[in-house]
Amino acid sequence: MSTFKLPNRKVLIKPIIRDGKWLDKGHSGNFLYDNAKMYITVPIAKNGNGALVDPLTPEEREFFESRESGLDFKPGDLAIYKKSNPKLDEYNYWSTYSYMIKKNDTVATESTVISVLDLSNPMDYIAYKVLLANSGNGGMVAPSWAARFDQGTYRIAVVEDSYDVEETATRASKKGKAYGFFNSIMNSQVQMYELLSVYWLENRDAAKPSKDSKVEWLRSEIEKLIDNKLDVFLKLINTDFEEKLLIHKGIVAGALKREGNFFLNLENVPIGTTMSEVIYYYKDERHQEEKLKLLALIEKD
Repeated sequence: MSTFKLPNRKVLIKPIIRDGKWLDKGHSGNFLYDNAKMYITVPIAKNGNGALVDPLTPEEREFFESRESGLDFKPGDLAIYKKSNPKLDEYNYWSTYSYMIKKNDTVATESTVISVLDLSNPMDYIAYKVLLANSGNGGMVAPSWAARFDQGTYRIAVVEDSYDVEETATRASKKGKAYGFFNSIMNSQVQMYELLSVYWLENRDAAKPSKDSKVEWLRSEIEKLIDNKLDVFLKLINTDFEEKLLIHKGIVAGALKREGNFFLNLENVPIGTTMSEVIYYYKDERHQEEKLKLLALIEKD
């Protein structure tokens, strides 16, 4: 008797929505066109011998080939190397297997659920394992929602059914931290201006704030940043924020310049193309005297 037991849980199959060059997220064809179908099959291994990837572990295969599974498979039926013999109506099960993805005539969003697999159902479990077999290099299936952008080839994601609840709780916690920081500066026009300036230095497609920007506009821009780019906002304030602010103040004081892709020091020498490179430059002990001059010019401004 196999030691494997079917798990008592469900997974969701969700589309991965990307910002495309031709279609935006609100277009009905942003994932698949209306009523289009996509078939997921067992992939070929990358070892070059043309063999299929085995979706099952030995324990799983033993279970599915036994009466315990409730299916009609006999020992050897699910062997990945089984040869097909059409004359005897015998086929390699995996060479003909496919899982169909169909998009209804609606706009797919990140909350769309294409299908639900009940892993306590043997056929749903097999589908689940075939989907996961397609999560390798160049595959179409992300093994989790968090990994959905890890490869450009991913089209759908396998998501634990409890994910939505966990994600909501996590996002609420992140928002609490973001708004906690925002609340600490929301009455300071200078601090909000500095925050958005630092963000602009790292994201040149963002709106550049002005020293004369009104408090209401600054608050609105920060709220939009928290609502639409929460993780980016948290990374901004949690990763070397004081050092980033120093670079911004250096630019305002004229002690640093940004020309094209380069940050330049007082001698017009390039010291980096990104904020991280400039921060690393000033953390280097060899440049501490230069950093002291930078701080003096900022204090003087």
